Amino acid sequence: MLLLLSISLLIAIATYLIFSSTKDENTNDRHKENLILSDSELEDINSMEGLELQTKNKLKEERELLLLQDVSEDLNNRVGTTSRKSFFSFTLSVIGLSFILSFYFLPSGLGSYPELQNAKAFESFLHGNKTYRTENIELFTIKLLDYIDLNSDKGNEIYVLAKKLKNLEEFGLSELAYRSLFTHHREELSGDMLAEFTQVVYFSSGREFTEQVKKLLEFSLLKNPENPVALTMKGLQYLGEKNLDQTIIQWTKAASFISNVQEKEELEIAIEALNYRKNQ
Repeated sequence: MLLLLSISLLIAIATYLIFSSTKDENTNDRHKENLILSDSELEDINSMEGLELQTKNKLKEERELLLLQDVSEDLNNRVGTTSRKSFFSFTLSVIGLSFILSFYFLPSGLGSYPELQNAKAFESFLHGNKTYRTENIELFTIKLLDYIDLNSDKGNEIYVLAKKLKNLEEFGLSELAYRSLFTHHREELSGDMLAEFTQVVYFSSGREFTEQVKKLLEFSLLKNPENPVALTMKGLQYLGEKNLDQTIIQWTKAASFISNVQEKEELEIAIEALNYRKNQ
């Protein structure tokens, strides 16, 4: 940021100096032409025959007076032009400085400079392989926390980010985004979103049903008692408590709401295995 400010100031100063030091070449040329013309006319007056010396001197005085008037007007014009030029240079440099700084601080159609930097960092992380993510997770976590803090009101954007991180199995990072949604947009979250949040917290907790996971699970089922993810997790909770009957009940409910054929078949196979185990 300091480098950008320094460059911006240098550009503004250079712009001011360049435009303020530019001379009006047309005015200078006209002044030179007048001097040459005046010298030529004086020579013509001196070479005129038949004119008295007094008359010649009078003509010379009149010509010199005209030249002085022209010089006076030229000086006045220069003062006005210099003032206008200085004002123009200063205005242009201020506008240039404002434009450069606005690129850094103010959002535009492409986003402000920090937002572009974050977008690049996010894209690299989200599209990088597991090794890349592991190597850059600390830096990404800092940027993620800053982004969440600055954009807590943008629930949709944070949810998209949370979902992408969940799909990458970056559950700890995904939890940060979901937790922001839960803190600032709790009433707006659907049962499906709450189930996703519960699942992420479960995985980031080492696949343990902590008190927090249990509370989130109950909350998500209250919001949507037909969510297959929440029902499957409820069955897992009962399985950990060695309550096979309730596990089968919850998983059977979950299977009836699963639209993915493969996932449904896998859960049905697990239910059959539990029934077989229970009847042993």
